[in-house]
Amino acid sequence: MRLNHIDIVDASFSLQKDMTLTVDNGRISAITKDILSVPADEEEYDCSGMILIPGFIDIHVHGAMGADTSDGDVESLRKISSYLAGKGVTSFCPTTMMIPKEDVIRVLLSADHFRREEPTGAGMIGVRLEGPFLSKEKCGVQNTDYAMDPSTKYIEEILSGFPQDLISIIDIAPELPGAIGFISEMKDRYVLSVAHTASTYACCKEAIEAGVSNGTHLFNAMNPLSHHEPGSVGALLDDPDVTCELICDGMHVHPSVLKIAFAYLGEDRAVVVSDAMRAAGMPDGEYDLGGTMVRVTSGRTDFGNGRLAGSTTDIHAEFLNLLKMGLPFRTALKACTLNPARVLHIENETGSIEVGKYADMVVMDSQYRVRKVFVRGSLVAELDPDGGH
Repeated sequence: MRLNHIDIVDASFSLQKDMTLTVDNGRISAITKDILSVPADEEEYDCSGMILIPGFIDIHVHGAMGADTSDGDVESLRKISSYLAGKGVTSFCPTTMMIPKEDVIRVLLSADHFRREEPTGAGMIGVRLEGPFLSKEKCGVQNTDYAMDPSTKYIEEILSGFPQDLISIIDIAPELPGAIGFISEMKDRYVLSVAHTASTYACCKEAIEAGVSNGTHLFNAMNPLSHHEPGSVGALLDDPDVTCELICDGMHVHPSVLKIAFAYLGEDRAVVVSDAMRAAGMPDGEYDLGGTMVRVTSGRTDFGNGRLAGSTTDIHAEFLNLLKMGLPFRTALKACTLNPARVLHIENETGSIEVGKYADMVVMDSQYRVRKVFVRGSLVAELDPDGGH
């Protein structure tokens, strides 16, 4: 497959004008100024006036189109995958909630099956466990009946019979009993992320030193940053080796705070996530989220008294929000592509347009609307200028 006459955001996130990109066996095989000859049986696209960017990577997404990861069935994952592809997402981590252990195992069974399929939408990287190792005090919409202290035995039991890499990220509140020991033991097997926590600055720093490398939806479900007690927000921001997720819909974090966070994190540490639930892509109404009914009005989630419960946004919409806020194109794009790949240690395979990497790519028009989406070189979504398929 080949794309001709396309402006490419290259590996250094600089724009190269009027280039040709060739894909072979799912990987980018050449990026040149010249139009190379292509066999008659290969696909060829004239992309004049278009921009090629790396595919978005959503490492924290629960659901979309009425489907949820915690449904524990393959069809739900297919719906989520298809929806995400239409938003320019080429890979994702389906994310659980605090649900019974047997339901977590069902999620893993469906994810194992789904990951073996040839992707027809966004590809699955690995499951993210948002629960059960969370603080009851900061659980939000999550069901505290299934909260528990961190346990390596629990992870071993739910993964029995499954590949170890079926799970990519485990969220954890570092103040829970046994958390530091769990982090020390599991840090080389999984990405560990501080989440739904009431931890102090000192406690969170200890968790980082033990092996935590990421912060889950920074500011949300955490004690606020204070000049006397910085808490987990301060600890996560303060460490140059820790990445921080941000929900950039303008509702979960005020735009001015987003600007402050990006200014401090720079272009390599900020990671845009959607935290989308099953109402994403759906009309306003009531939707189940982890056993709790959530009301969605004008895209805003609410499970009582105005409290947010996940989102209905997507990475593309958040990317556009960041540009409207005045963030540099390079900073906004890296936060949606290469940075999440680095969180998962897959930056050598995806996350930027580079020879040898998977052809996970999005063709955009001059107004940054998604037009074509490729996952490992296969066209999985094609949209008209108004966003329709």
